[in-house]
Amino acid sequence: MTPQSGAGSDVPVFPEDEPGGSGMKGRPRSAAVLPPRTLMIFVAWVVVGTLGVLTLGRLVHLDDALSWPYSGINAFTPVEYLPAYVALAIAFALRRNRLLVVALLVVIAHLAWTVPEVWPGKPAPAPAGAARLRILTSNLLYTNAQAGGLGSQILGQKPDIVVLEEVTPLTLGALERSGALAGYAYQEVHAQSDPWGVAVFSRFPLVDPQPLSVADLPSLRMTVQVDAQRRFRLFAVHTVSPTNAGYTATWRRQLDNLRADATLTPMPVVLAGDFNATRDHRPFRRLQDAHLRDAHDVVGAGWTPTWNAKSLFTPPLLRIDHVLASTQFAVTGYQAGAEFGSDHKPVIVDLALR
Repeated sequence: MTPQSGAGSDVPVFPEDEPGGSGMKGRPRSAAVLPPRTLMIFVAWVVVGTLGVLTLGRLVHLDDALSWPYSGINAFTPVEYLPAYVALAIAFALRRNRLLVVALLVVIAHLAWTVPEVWPGKPAPAPAGAARLRILTSNLLYTNAQAGGLGSQILGQKPDIVVLEEVTPLTLGALERSGALAGYAYQEVHAQSDPWGVAVFSRFPLVDPQPLSVADLPSLRMTVQVDAQRRFRLFAVHTVSPTNAGYTATWRRQLDNLRADATLTPMPVVLAGDFNATRDHRPFRRLQDAHLRDAHDVVGAGWTPTWNAKSLFTPPLLRIDHVLASTQFAVTGYQAGAEFGSDHKPVIVDLALR
């Protein structure tokens, strides 16, 4: 049997181009229209090719050399690779073997990066004799006149320690009027008119509070005296969002400085706040190398993004608010709170200090 012209090819063949065709010589040529099959394969190759380049760059640590724009690209890893699954289905259905192989490799990489983020688990029981405590951390959004809405969650969850970011006179006043902060005997408040105010409210004594500069931006750390024998160092964290090259450089320095401080601290450590980073950011993973564990990952809390809670068009997609704790802590609970007018959801974590 003589094969048809163009069989097995993704490039359309038109009658005037075929041998023995009627031809169009001397007449204007009409615009070529791609058949639907070829168009699907072309789009699938564009998708897989783009995601394949990003995947290869990440595997060879190009996201370290080119922090920007990889900081933005890597942040959306759980969702931005989803078109690769459609391309894989197209390749399988249309029997395009090379496309199938490339799409499958991209999908495998995506699963390796994303499954640990979404796979559910369960918290560990508190060890016998451990000191239990609950921490709530939340970015209030410095222009949020409805920040008092967090008060009902504080009253309901009854955290022992509340760590707040973007504390301004507006947001702090709204939250204080809710009455939720009245029961905290110890507090360290550094409100500012810009997004860099921070505050800690605690039922435990706060010892040696130290405002500090992390990559030239304000932060706060202190010792929490849980009981006569046990204490830990608490860092209230708020990093800049890596949305351009300059901010990304500052963001990396902040995470590197936090890692150095945590490593040098001679007691258990908790870092809580808005890191503007996900598990797909290499500087954030390096921070965890300082013997720190992400409470979400320890309990396998599943898909619990915290930002952007104010988006009109999509649900929250990124988990950029974290509680990291030293290995001396057992993580016995994790949950993301409800929206209260901020672009961040609060995070509530239960810890047990051995």
